[in-house]
Order: sequence, then structure tokens, then C-alpha cells
Amino acid sequence: MKALQWDKIAGKLSLINKDVPGAKDLTSGYILIKVAYAGICGTDLHIIQKEFRSADKVILGHEFSGTVVKIGPNVDHVKVGNKVVVDPNSHCDQCRFCYRGQPNFCSKGLAVSIGVCKDGGFSDYCLVPAKHVIKLPDSFPLDKGALCEPYSCIIRGWDNLGTISDDSQILILGAGIIGLLWASLFHHHGYYDVTITEISEGRRKLAMGLNLGYQVHHPDDVQRKFAGVDTGLEGYDIIVDCTGVPKAIESAFPLLRCGGKFCMFGCCPKVSEITINPADIMLKELTIVGSQVNPFTISKAVSLVNNMSERYLDFERLGIGFYSLEKYEEAMQMLKTGQISKAMFAFDN
Repeated sequence: MKALQWDKIAGKLSLINKDVPGAKDLTSGYILIKVAYAGICGTDLHIIQKEFRSADKVILGHEFSGTVVKIGPNVDHVKVGNKVVVDPNSHCDQCRFCYRGQPNFCSKGLAVSIGVCKDGGFSDYCLVPAKHVIKLPDSFPLDKGALCEPYSCIIRGWDNLGTISDDSQILILGAGIIGLLWASLFHHHGYYDVTITEISEGRRKLAMGLNLGYQVHHPDDVQRKFAGVDTGLEGYDIIVDCTGVPKAIESAFPLLRCGGKFCMFGCCPKVSEITINPADIMLKELTIVGSQVNPFTISKAVSLVNNMSERYLDFERLGIGFYSLEKYEEAMQMLKTGQISKAMFAFDN
């Protein structure tokens, strides 16, 4: 089978050929999946840039869907032929965080994440522990299935924000795929006073092309709009960062209205800093919310993607490009240069 392997020591991504996992690999509690679609995530790019942890050698890909082709002993929740998605994140069930219902902080679980520390979905076939496999409805399109993992992470951020008032004014930083998925989710839930900022003209066009009725601006235009304005009275109630760019976060933070919430969703480099005024946090009673992967949200995501699919998840309008695994260099380049919002590998479909 073909697979896309990351070699951290060599600093190289390579297309390789290896044997399809056989009977000896299909031990108790494991499932062999024929991969249908696998999305390139910003995390994959961070791994390639050595800004994020990974195994020394690993097949990347943690956002993927496929079909069950073989099952090992002691697997009874799926059958051969079922459509499935994979939750790539694991947990040990023994540490303090797991006992407290916070498996997303489990260091042992993070150390065996599929597509990061264990072989993932950038391959024709993937051998996966059964506990990571979620059955899809028979009518569920497998291409949409590859959006379940990113939406499961977004749901975590959404849940962490808590109650959002119906009259909230909302700002989304960034119109990459995550920003567009957040925007679609707000619209799906009935929030229409939303502004999206993006420095790339191409991505601004993508955001406007969603036809959500949202305002889409360059960040500098929004800063000029609020120059001299008392943002405590007239700022945004909710700001969601989908850029992971410290400068963008630092510039937007003062735009929060009193009682506002800021969700740090984008992945910032670990060695990064921002400067904010602590008096603003105290006097405005601001809330800063983080979001770490997807504890207990993958099933919600399957339902959400199914419900949103027809209205919101049009791949062309979202700017998602499809590539064969052999075209990985082109896919990466198109993604890095912002010509697409997301690249997705399609396998023999």
C-alpha cells in the first residue's frame, strides 16, 4: 500500500510503499480500515515544521474516514463494510486527568495519538484500535466524514464558550478552513451578527462565497473602525481566534466588550508571547477560553456534520481541494500559499 511518512530526524516527508497489515497484525480489539478520505490539518503542517510533537517516523493523517475491511477478535460495534470515522486521540484511563473526565490532558494518551505518534490515515489502509472507530450511518458521505474530526475539536471550543447570548456580536479571526467551519456553525445556530477578518484576499473571497451574510474584512479595516471607540461598550461579545498568530490575537483582544469571551482556538507556536492589559480583564470581566482537542465530542460531530452537510458543507465553496496521495507536494503547496482552504486526499474512490 502507499503511505505518506514523516521522518522527524531527517526532516522529510516521503511517499513509501509498505505491506498492508495482515492477520498477524489484526490482534484483539483492532480494526483494519480502507481509507476513503483524509484531510491535511494545520497540525500536520506544524509537525512538518517541527513545531509540534510527533513520533520519529510516522504515517501522518488524523482526520480520515473509510470502510471497515477486517476486524480482529473482541470487536462487536462495527462490521465489515461499515462506513466509519476515527477519533485519533487516546487516554490511559488511569491518570488524574482521566479520572477527572479530562482525557484531553492525558500525557500517555497524547503520546499514542493516531496520525501523530502512531500511524494514521495518509495511507491506503490503516490499522486502528476499535475504541477509536465510530460507525457512520449508511447514507453518510465518506468525504463529509473526514470533517468529523475537525468539527469535534470545534465543538470542544464551542462548549467551552458556554452560553452565547442570541444578540451577541461575534468576531472570527482567520478564514482558513477552521474559520469557515466556525462561521458555518454560528450561522447554523442562528447567529447572524458575525464579522470575519482575514489578511488573504483569496480567503476573504472564500468567506464571502459562503453566502452567510456576514461581514468580511481585512483586520486593519476593523482596527480602523474601532479607533477611538470605547470597545467596552461597543466591542465584540465573542472573539474566536482561528489563526494561531500571536500578533492577530494581541491586536484583537482589546476589541472585546465588557463581559466578553475570547476563545483561543488556533494553534500558536509554543514559544510565543502576547501582551494584554490585565486591567481590561478585571474591569471588563473578560473570559479567556482555551480548547484542547476533542474529549467526548466525536459522536456529536458525526450528528452535526450530518445535519449541516447539505446547507453548509459544500467543498467547492469551502475551498477544499482533492488530491491523490502521489500529489502530496502540490497539495501542501496549494495549502501553504492560501490558494485553497484545505487539502484532502482521496483514495481510490
